[in-house]
Amino acid sequence: MALPLAIFLGQESQYTKIRIVGSISPQNLSTAQDCLANSGSYTNLDQCQSGASLNGSDIIIICSSLHKTSLSFPLDPFINRINANAKILVVGRSVCRLSADISKMIGGSACRILGIPATGSAYLRRHIANQIGVATEDITTFTIGNDQEVQIIPQYCRVNGIPIQHFLSNSQINEIISLKRIPISIDLIKISLAQVVDAIIQDKKRLLTVASSTHTTHHIFLRLPTRIGQTGAESTFPLDLEPQQLEKFTRLVTNCVVSQI
Repeated sequence: MALPLAIFLGQESQYTKIRIVGSISPQNLSTAQDCLANSGSYTNLDQCQSGASLNGSDIIIICSSLHKTSLSFPLDPFINRINANAKILVVGRSVCRLSADISKMIGGSACRILGIPATGSAYLRRHIANQIGVATEDITTFTIGNDQEVQIIPQYCRVNGIPIQHFLSNSQINEIISLKRIPISIDLIKISLAQVVDAIIQDKKRLLTVASSTHTTHHIFLRLPTRIGQTGAESTFPLDLEPQQLEKFTRLVTNCVVSQI
């Protein structure tokens, strides 16, 4: 496991305490610790052994099943132990609905709850990079959606700022847009998790696609490009959608309202 620089500088007190609630294998836990250590943030990541350890935690990661639409463990015993200022990251499959459920349970501001989908932008970035023949880091993609459907917005896909239309034909772009099922990748989930955690700890104001709340009264969670900083989800990026995309997005919102309220 990679060790953060803080351990050599005697700055362990500067660690951000992160606890995972839910099932995670020792191998995946170790890999997640490595991802966070390599990001440069001082973190103390471990699995939650009891509800008492949540009270002093800065970030709580709730792991749901990658193949089921519900949690495989009761969450009630943990909710009341969560620090009122802690950020809550929901990782797994049905992160929009689960984030909305957790938001109702804990009350208060929904901005501190973020859902990290098991599929989405990270896979698309790698897929586009492989087609073009460039590094994944050079690709920027924005997607919107809910737990059942992801909508790719090609006009916001870039290669170091250059629109992908300069690299891919219309048929190749249409093939990407028509992707119905995006494979689940544990490795990409860990990378996405590390990006979100690092953005929170260092207040980076990064624009990442996560499940975040889009309503001030009813906490409706959608996958949207979201600015992430120290307080969690700070704002969503206003997308200029084409008429067909707007119609599809309106349907996604309607489905979320029905399923989450």
